[in-house]
Amino acid sequence: MGLFNKLLSKLTGGTTPSPLRPPGYVDQQQSTTGITVAITAPARPTVQISDAEVAARVSEYAFVLTTDPPPLKTSEQWWNEDTHKRRRREGSQKAFAWLLPFISLEIAKLEQLQASQEWGPHGVMAIAKELRALIRERRKSKEPYQELLYALYGACIAADLSDSLGFEGAQPHFMARFVDIDELRPVEIDFRTMGYQCIKSLSKTDVKWLVEAFGEPDEHQSFDDIWPHIRRNAVARYCWSELRSATFTEKSLSLPQSTMQQWLNALVRRNIGSYKEWQEHVANRQAYVAERAKVLDQAWAATHQPFVVADLETTGLNPESDEVIEFAAILVTPKGHIAGEFSTLVRASRLVPAAITRLTGITQAVIDRKGRSPNVAMKEFVQFVGTHPVFFHNAPFDQGFIIKAAIQAKVKWVNPVYDTLPLARQAWPSLDSYKLAMLAEHVGAEAPKHRALEDAKATLAVLLAARQQRVASNK
Repeated sequence: MGLFNKLLSKLTGGTTPSPLRPPGYVDQQQSTTGITVAITAPARPTVQISDAEVAARVSEYAFVLTTDPPPLKTSEQWWNEDTHKRRRREGSQKAFAWLLPFISLEIAKLEQLQASQEWGPHGVMAIAKELRALIRERRKSKEPYQELLYALYGACIAADLSDSLGFEGAQPHFMARFVDIDELRPVEIDFRTMGYQCIKSLSKTDVKWLVEAFGEPDEHQSFDDIWPHIRRNAVARYCWSELRSATFTEKSLSLPQSTMQQWLNALVRRNIGSYKEWQEHVANRQAYVAERAKVLDQAWAATHQPFVVADLETTGLNPESDEVIEFAAILVTPKGHIAGEFSTLVRASRLVPAAITRLTGITQAVIDRKGRSPNVAMKEFVQFVGTHPVFFHNAPFDQGFIIKAAIQAKVKWVNPVYDTLPLARQAWPSLDSYKLAMLAEHVGAEAPKHRALEDAKATLAVLLAARQQRVASNK
């Protein structure tokens, strides 16, 4: 294992990095040319938004330009979380007000429905779930349940209304405060005229029960088909309140005031852009995952032919300024048997730092006595590995030093290079650490000793165990 991985692991405590990175992260893998390949996703996608796209979407909100309903007092809002919680604490009958257009007060007060009313329209499907349970009990005991069934029908209509309030990034549970509860009071829920085909929240079982109890309806209409002004007024009320707030800010900053048309255009353009960016992020992530899977598959395939596991020791972290002081490599058969070993110390142009001696045990005296020249060592290393694929643990670090040494020695370095680190993550995705020492302990191998040959043998043990784990997982 390279020095960089050892020191970095000490600094980070060996924490586990995520195997899949977010857009903008550069994950280095090895290509079959021996050159590091960066699999990336752009930090911020650049998307094109046409005026026609914006105009088409804004046209759906033409009613906002001609509808400017007055702001609502808190008591006039269909739903306000703070108000609702206060009313429940006080035991006020008004805590049921938001339900009354859809469910009778008698049903709303049932003990089984109290907990599910906490989140109002945002959690109305929890009320529907409780009502279904009560209906099943009544059906099983052959008791009348029509009033519960109508309450279930109303709850599902309320859920559809709540979902329909979502507007250009404003969530439905927030938009509920812009619905005028006085506009809801005249609403009469009638299965005969509303039917079931346009009510998305009804289940197949709900529909079966409704038809059994009330027969086939005369019509099928959504809540918005019959009372479109309720949602539209809520959206318009929200838009105008936001515009007035923005205009107030613009005034305070001495900026020109926006018109509603301009405000809608800007809002829609921003949201179209955000959606397109999200789509681009998803596409980039999918491409990243596919490319990563391809590289990992190539790495696993490389272990089914003769391959080499190698490691370096260096004078520091930077291949531009630091140097290799030890090469080691192991030739391995497809069955995992060691067919040959190579190890040599290398004379660097600078003295071995004391920190490196403490970490590796390699002293300047040993280098002076046994070290070979960098060019000779690199040529011998290349001759030993031949054309075989080469594995390192944390390969990008070692690869940087290998490429520099190959250039200086004027030898070709075109071997396919693979990293055992992502292979270990794939084999054991739940480990806390992927340091070589921790992985060696995990597979029961001898711990690395901060010398290139011993570390290469530890890496081989981890690689073979990971391969075995992968085979077992695929069975």
